[in-house]
Amino acid sequence: MKKIFTLLAIVLFLNTKAQEPLILQPMKADSIQPAKKDTSWKTHGFFGVNFSQTTLSNWQGGGDDNLAANAILNLQADYKKGKIEWSNKLDAQYGIVKFGTVKKGDFKSFRKNIDQLFALTKFNVNAFSKYWFYAAQADYRSQFAPGYNYVGDSTVGRAVSDLNSPGYIQIALGLDYKPTSYFSITFAPAAGKITIVNRQYLADEGAYGVEKAVVDTAGNIITPGKKVRFEFGGRVIVKFKKDIFKNVNLDSYLDLFSNYGHNPGNIDVVFNNLLTLKINKYLSANIISQILYDDDIIIKRDWNKDGLYDNPNDVFGPRVQLLTTIGVGFGYKF
Repeated sequence: MKKIFTLLAIVLFLNTKAQEPLILQPMKADSIQPAKKDTSWKTHGFFGVNFSQTTLSNWQGGGDDNLAANAILNLQADYKKGKIEWSNKLDAQYGIVKFGTVKKGDFKSFRKNIDQLFALTKFNVNAFSKYWFYAAQADYRSQFAPGYNYVGDSTVGRAVSDLNSPGYIQIALGLDYKPTSYFSITFAPAAGKITIVNRQYLADEGAYGVEKAVVDTAGNIITPGKKVRFEFGGRVIVKFKKDIFKNVNLDSYLDLFSNYGHNPGNIDVVFNNLLTLKINKYLSANIISQILYDDDIIIKRDWNKDGLYDNPNDVFGPRVQLLTTIGVGFGYKF
């Protein structure tokens, strides 16, 4: 009997404990560890639209009415973790201009004044010191829309350029010297360059360095021109991007390429510069400067501007190409 009472007492004790509410002890604030933010990726960019209009009436100094608009898009995404760095960049620029009075619905008389598409990806692995990296880069350069020669307000002949006419794909393998985050020099003794000319009549002419068509004595095409040209050589690439003054950013890119198998002393040059001046949150000014030289690109200079290129003074040959634009308008940096 004594054992039965003892057993009942234990059961009642356990039942009473089960009825008591569960009290949770609060956790100490210092015991909660916040989730660490991933800082491996850094992204930034800039978008700008510039407009300008000039209207003249009885203007003694002369001139012509004009309307212009330019758009710029600059995107960059950089990854850095441990010994690995990976950079990605997209630059796009396009602008149009109209000379004379702008009539309603008269869009055909607009012509482009700037057109560029450039994309780049670069992969670095730290090498023998903190400033030197094994580097691999691939980039693509072309344009958005057809380009024409003009006499007055009228186009002459067919388009002289277009998307992927030309288009350039380049690959570089070598060493990257990067003493700071805003400056680097890439030495690439192994580099490839692919020139694309999609428009067949431009390829038949041998435009932009591709192999031109084979024709008979009557001018009939026997073998069409090749749309692709492959080159192997070396590259030196210099990059600089930094706020040189407060709210003033300079983005500079110099690319030098030498073809080992064909006139290695004739260096192809691409030198792009974008200077952005931030006025306030939504207003900015920018200066775009481009210098191009390619010994394989034949530039036609129409001496008497008749669009025929049949004058003895008309010049054919490689020339330095220059472009500069200045604009003020909407700009947003993110």
